[in-house]
Amino acid sequence: MRPCLPLAIAIAFVLPGTLGSQPRNRGTERNDNIARVIADCEGRTNDFKRSLRAALDRSELNNTRREDELNLDASRLEHAMNRVRESWNLERDPGRTRRSVGDAIAVGQSINRTMLRRRLNPDVQRQWDIVRGELNRLAATFDLPRIRW
Repeated sequence: MRPCLPLAIAIAFVLPGTLGSQPRNRGTERNDNIARVIADCEGRTNDFKRSLRAALDRSELNNTRREDELNLDASRLEHAMNRVRESWNLERDPGRTRRSVGDAIAVGQSINRTMLRRRLNPDVQRQWDIVRGELNRLAATFDLPRIRW
């Protein structure tokens, strides 16, 4: 019985270190990746909204109905991305969050139609290109088809 005592002590010291160094489960990595994609898209959307407002104030659309509509669409996109984040954070269910992603993409497509017709300042155009890329990345993350802009 005594020869087992040193072995038991060694296992007691080694085992906790090896358990802590086990690789994370794939589900956790996927969830972290989804959260990161959502955060990136949400951040880019917020940046775009701020830049769009400033660019519209300095454009020929200033004080027009179309300016109001674009600002409203940018706010709708921001709110849709907030719903995506909230849905994901509450449920961690890609199927349920996918609906909110679809809503965000629909708003993005509306903004895109205007961005193609009306050339705004190059910085806003670049930011919109980045948002479109982030929305496509978001779609792919939630197994939705690539967005045809």
